[in-house]
Amino acid sequence: MLFDLTTGAPRRTLRAAAAACTLVLFPLAQAAETTLVWSAAQIQAAGLTTQVITSANASPGTGLVLQGTVELPAQATELLSAPLAGVVQQVLVSPGQQVKAGQAVAQLRSMELVTWQRELLQAQAQARLAASKLARDEKLYAEGIIAGLRLQDSRTQHELAQLAVRERRQMLQMVGVSNASAQLQPSLTLRASVSGTVLEVTASPGQKLNAGESVAKLARSGQLAIALQASPEQAANLRVGALLALQGCKAPARLTAIVPQVSASNQSVQLRASFSAAEDCLRVNQFVQATVIPPSGSAAADSSLGIPAQSVVRHEGKAYVFVKTPKGFVPTPVELAEESGSILRVRSGLQGGETIVLHGTAALKAAWQGIGGGAQ
Repeated sequence: MLFDLTTGAPRRTLRAAAAACTLVLFPLAQAAETTLVWSAAQIQAAGLTTQVITSANASPGTGLVLQGTVELPAQATELLSAPLAGVVQQVLVSPGQQVKAGQAVAQLRSMELVTWQRELLQAQAQARLAASKLARDEKLYAEGIIAGLRLQDSRTQHELAQLAVRERRQMLQMVGVSNASAQLQPSLTLRASVSGTVLEVTASPGQKLNAGESVAKLARSGQLAIALQASPEQAANLRVGALLALQGCKAPARLTAIVPQVSASNQSVQLRASFSAAEDCLRVNQFVQATVIPPSGSAAADSSLGIPAQSVVRHEGKAYVFVKTPKGFVPTPVELAEESGSILRVRSGLQGGETIVLHGTAALKAAWQGIGGGAQ
C-alpha cells in the first residue's frame, strides 16, 4: 500500500512520516543551538554575574573566586584637628571632595594664636637685648674693665634668649604659621597634609573647638584594603603575594595576609588584600568579587581549565555551563576531569577565554527548560 500511487493514501502516509521525522529532528537541532536572550532588567533581577575563565593549572588556588568588602585601612586615614583652641570661621571643603596636599580645609580664629605670636615677639626682643649686652661685655672684658665671670653670664643669657626664640617660632610652625610678622594675626588656616578625599567634615562655622578636636577626616589617595573570606580548604591553596582580579578594575589587588585562625561564627578564614592602583573603580564598604590569577611566567602542570563549581548545572546526567555571547547565554556541555572541590577541571567543551555565568545559573536553567525566561 505504501507504494500504490493510484490513491492518495500512500502520499498522505509519506507526508505524515516526513512530518513525524521533522518533529523529532527539529527539537534536537534547536536544543544544540539554544540561545537565551535576556534584557538588562532580567539579568539584574536574576542577579547574574559572570567570570572569564583562564588556565587554572599555574597553582592550586588559581581561578578561585572569593567574596570581600572594600575597607579603608587605618594607615590611609588622616585626621585634621585644631592645633589650638579657637572658633571655626569657615569650612572650605565638603564630604567626597578631592583635595591636594597643602589645600586649605578650614579657617580658625584663635586668641591663643595671638598670645603665641606675642610671646615670640617678646622672645625676639629679649634676644636682641641679650645680644647687645653680650657685645658690650665682650668689649669691656677685652679692655680689662669687667671680670670673666660677668662675660660668661652674658653669654649664658644670650643663649637662653636664642633658645626661647627658637621654641616660640617652632610652636607657631607646628600650628601652620611659618612666617611670624610684627602684626598679630588671630586667623589660622588649616590645610590638608596629604592628597586624598574628604570622608567627613566634623566642624561647622561658629563652632568653638578645643585643641585637638577634629575638623575633618581625609582618606589618602590610592590606599584601599579588601577583607575577604575563604574556607580552610581554599585558604590552604593560597599564598601571600597572590594577585587577585577584581570585577570592574583593570589593575589587580595583592593578597597581603592570611589570618592563621578561623572565625568562631562561620569557620571561615579571614584574608586581606591591598589595592593601590590609581583608578577610580572601588568604593569603601563596596562588595567585590576577587578571582585568583596565575603568576606570570609560571609553568603549567597540565592544559586543563578551572571553573567555579557554582557555575555548573546538571541536566540529564550531563554538566553544562552558560557561556555569554554577543547574542545571549548559550548552555554549553562540558566534560569535567573532577567532580569535587570549589574549582572543577574541564577536560573538554571550553577553550579558555570564554565568559561564563557564575551566579544566577538556576534562573537560566529554568528558562532553558521552558519554565521561564526567553529562549530563541
